[in-house]
Amino acid sequence: MKKIILILPLAIFITALHGCATKNYGRQGVLTQYESDTMSCREIDLEIAKVRGFMDHINDESAFSGRDVLAILGDFGIGNSLERKAAIESAQQRMQALHTLKSRKSCNQK
Repeated sequence: MKKIILILPLAIFITALHGCATKNYGRQGVLTQYESDTMSCREIDLEIAKVRGFMDHINDESAFSGRDVLAILGDFGIGNSLERKAAIESAQQRMQALHTLKSRKSCNQK
C-alpha cells in the first residue's frame, strides 16, 4: 500500500509535466489567393526569407533538451517528432507555393 501511495503522486507529476513537455513550433499558413494576387516580387522574397527563418527556428528548437527527457517519459518522444514534422511540412508547402508564385510572376531568380 505504501508503494502505491508513493508511486501515484509521481505518476500524476510526470503526466502533468508531459503536457508541458511537448514542443510547439507553430505552423506556416497556406498561400491565399489574395496574397498570390497582390504580392510583389520583393514581398515574395521577404516572405521566402520569413519561411526560411521559421525553418531555422524549428531546427534550433529541436535540439535535445530537458523537455525531450520529459516527453520521452510521457510518450516516448512521439509528440515532439509529430509536431516537428507537421511544422516542417507546413513551411515546405508555403515555400513551394511562394517559389511557384515567384516563377509565375517572372521575378528574378536568385
